[in-house]
Amino acid sequence: MDIRRSRREFKFLLPPEKAEAVCSDIRGMLPGDRHGDGGSYPIVSEYFDTREHDAFWERDRKIGNRRKLRVRIYGTAGGSIPPSAFLEVKHKQDGVGVKRRIAVPVASVTRPDFDVRELLEEITPMLDRRTDRLLAEEIQLLLDKRGVIPAVQMRYDRVAFEGPEGDDEVRITFDEAIRCRAYRKPLAPDDRDFPIVILPAGSRLLEVKLFGAAPYWFRELIARHRLTRSPFSKYCSAVECVAPGIGGRNTTAKMIA
Repeated sequence: MDIRRSRREFKFLLPPEKAEAVCSDIRGMLPGDRHGDGGSYPIVSEYFDTREHDAFWERDRKIGNRRKLRVRIYGTAGGSIPPSAFLEVKHKQDGVGVKRRIAVPVASVTRPDFDVRELLEEITPMLDRRTDRLLAEEIQLLLDKRGVIPAVQMRYDRVAFEGPEGDDEVRITFDEAIRCRAYRKPLAPDDRDFPIVILPAGSRLLEVKLFGAAPYWFRELIARHRLTRSPFSKYCSAVECVAPGIGGRNTTAKMIA
């Protein structure tokens, strides 16, 4: 699946009693992500934003064209799926999103003195693909022109499904145990030191990425389980938990009650 393609995204917050039933139905329709252990893997991320949290407010105010930079580690050290790390820019414009990323050494982003500017200087001369060089330039602009800095770190467990290849390609993910922390520390694969709970135990965030028309079976699944779309952002929910002046706005638990 080419994550650089434009896609439409739909999100649903599922309470525990509904989450397992929906996941079970989808498991019978789509294969697990080939990059995961049966489609399951942990994700540890560091999100970047301006000191004024512009990315947060742009999403809150439904600005049509917005970008978000993050460093992300997938996988588990010593597990069947080895860790991999990326610099990622998620760009959304008028409801259509695209994710672009550059693979980077895990050892670089887990260093105690990790700095994304220094990493860019290190890897840019070695980038062969034009798309990667353009993305490195875009990240540099976010750092220089927008002044983005590390804003919040987060961890969650993901189960992913995708298929089939072609115009109606679809990717479905379930994220659970979504947590964040109010302090910064070196990133580590499958780090569990995230004390702030964003989703209640057993609840899951269902995200559907469509690269073509919505399959009939998916529309039927939404109707059968009476799913309602939820305007939920993992990053914004984390900021609401940790940022002075924004805290107290988190309504996640109420949304899925």
